Parts: sequence; C-alpha cells; structure tokens
Amino acid sequence: MTYETFLQHFGKPRSNTTASLESLRLDHSRELSQFVAEAKGGVFGDGFISIVSVREQVPDLGGWQAWLPEGARLFATSAFGVLYATRGDDVWVVNTQYGEIIESDLSMREAIIDLASPETREELFQESLFQAGNAIAGPLADDSVLCPVPAIPLGGSWSAQTLKQMPLVIYLSFTAQLFGPEPGTEVHVIRRGE
Repeated sequence: MTYETFLQHFGKPRSNTTASLESLRLDHSRELSQFVAEAKGGVFGDGFISIVSVREQVPDLGGWQAWLPEGARLFATSAFGVLYATRGDDVWVVNTQYGEIIESDLSMREAIIDLASPETREELFQESLFQAGNAIAGPLADDSVLCPVPAIPLGGSWSAQTLKQMPLVIYLSFTAQLFGPEPGTEVHVIRRGE
C-alpha cells in the first residue's frame, strides 16, 4: 500500500467529506486516483489536513491562481490554509499567511506521504497549535480553515486564542487581497532550480 504511512498517522477521513476527482477537475491525476482508491480522500485528523475533499471544492483559488501556473487545481489543504495545487504531476505549495508559493521537487505521491512526516506536521502545519485551537474553538467545519485574527500579514500572531474558523472560499479571497504590488506585500514565487 503506497499511502500506508499517511493512513497510519491520520486514519480514515470523516464521513461524507470526499469530493470526486471529476468535480475538482483532477480526474487526470494517476497519483490522486491511487490515493482515493487507498484512502478514499476527504477531511482527516479532525480537519487538520484534507485531500480531495469538500474543502477543496472552491470555484477558483480566490485570487491565488494569479501566481500559480495556468490550470493549477487545489488538491489538499491544511487547517491553517497551506494549499497544495497541481496541473497533473507537479506540486505547488502555497503558504497563504506569508505569501509564499513554492514549486516542490517532490512527486505527488512523495508530497502526500510527506504530509504525515513529523517535521511537516509541526513546522509547516503547526499541529500543536491546531490541537490547542481545536480544544478552545471546537471541531473544525469540513469546508473551513483556521485564521489568526488579525491575519499574520496584518500584524497577527499564532495563538490558539486568536484563531477563528473561516470557510476556505472566503479565506482564500481574504488572504489573496493582503498581497499585491506594494513593497513588503508581494508574493514570493520560488520555482525549482532557483
């Protein structure tokens, strides 16, 4: 089983949270098809991570698509709005609180397996903060992410007491508007080999 490590850590997805690859316009991805066959797809770990779920069913990327390659589609999301997008076999990681977009050198399979690594869970996805926030705010809705209020670009801080749930579609539009052409607010795109 290819995704055994992921499933060992996150377990089964919440009921009724899987989206179809067709609805996400990702039915061309062999790796995601294999993931769905093995893990079903959906919202995992009380909302900590989602892959091919109802959370990723957004009509566009709320403005973030302007900095991604044409045709990039969302396939995974962390509870704090770290996005994973693809056009097929490539993987782009978008940190929406810091305006960073990175073209990963990992394959789709490697990127999904990496989601369960202790380093990624804590350093990128802030698992301890997520657990503390869940203890205060309650379970994260299937279509939502957590956002510090105020957001990090507006001077906010990562604290369990400042986290608010926000539907992903609204969150994406909000965070994309925080970045623009003004000095200090530009998005940093890092491509492989740069």
